Amino acid sequence: MDDGARHRALTGFAELYTAGRFFDAHETLEAVWRRSDALPMRFLQGLIQWSVAFEHHRRGNPHGARVLLGRALANLRDAPPGYMGVDISAWRAATDDLVRAFAA
Repeated sequence: MDDGARHRALTGFAELYTAGRFFDAHETLEAVWRRSDALPMRFLQGLIQWSVAFEHHRRGNPHGARVLLGRALANLRDAPPGYMGVDISAWRAATDDLVRAFAA
């Protein structure tokens, strides 16, 4: 996967995620995720799982939200700050609060 296609997909993901369109955001990354190697693949999969966790939460599926959030965190854990130009530091800082909110 070339960097341009990955950048376009990440930009689309960010725009849709910010707009609260979590399902559409996850769909944007599907094509590039499947064509990536090791860490890039886990990172992209983590972003996908993160957005799907919020979609499950929005739809009233707390179990699905918790499971996907856990998987997302596991896949995003090894990514260095600013990996692929994506800053997930606020997500990491909010993790404990999200785990509690999704458990409620």
